[in-house]
Amino acid sequence: MKNVRPAILLRALASAALLSFIAGCASSFEEVNTLPTETLLVMTDSGAGPIGVDTPYSKAAIEAALPGYTVDTVTMASETRTETALAAFHNGLQVLQVLSGRGGKIGAIHGVTHHMTGPNGERIGMTFAEVRQDINQCRVGTGNWRGMPICTARGTSNVTLIFAIPGYEASDALPDANTVATSTLQRIIWTPPQSES
Repeated sequence: MKNVRPAILLRALASAALLSFIAGCASSFEEVNTLPTETLLVMTDSGAGPIGVDTPYSKAAIEAALPGYTVDTVTMASETRTETALAAFHNGLQVLQVLSGRGGKIGAIHGVTHHMTGPNGERIGMTFAEVRQDINQCRVGTGNWRGMPICTARGTSNVTLIFAIPGYEASDALPDANTVATSTLQRIIWTPPQSES
């Protein structure tokens, strides 16, 4: 009987050590999952990072404004048509799609990765509720974006947020507020202020 107690004690200590190790792993996994996402650019009223009204619409000008980025021509779908755009890539990841405007200027900049944030910290992939968007600042999308909530970002006049509603059929009207709250941010779009366009 004297040998039984040390064996039980040894097993209990081993179990405690194993549980402590598992708890440590779980804590490490939790820390990894809650690390903030790297933010490459912020979209504001002025533009996307250093790109804005003063940046000419050209591959060379955009690459000069974004050191370390490469720019290539792509085809993209805007709300009403399919267009050719200049796409800015960071380490192979497409970050921006830039559309031409009048007089050799930029007409619009689309942020297309979760490594971008909007003027209020909006990040692609966040829900409408997480963004705290006002549904009264939204309209229903048409064409390629039919049925999608298209909203003016809080506190801005020329930054637009495009949301998609999971499993929702395209419609000519927005659904109820609870359904819209589950939609996810797909694009952040900058357009020049009216006086600049």
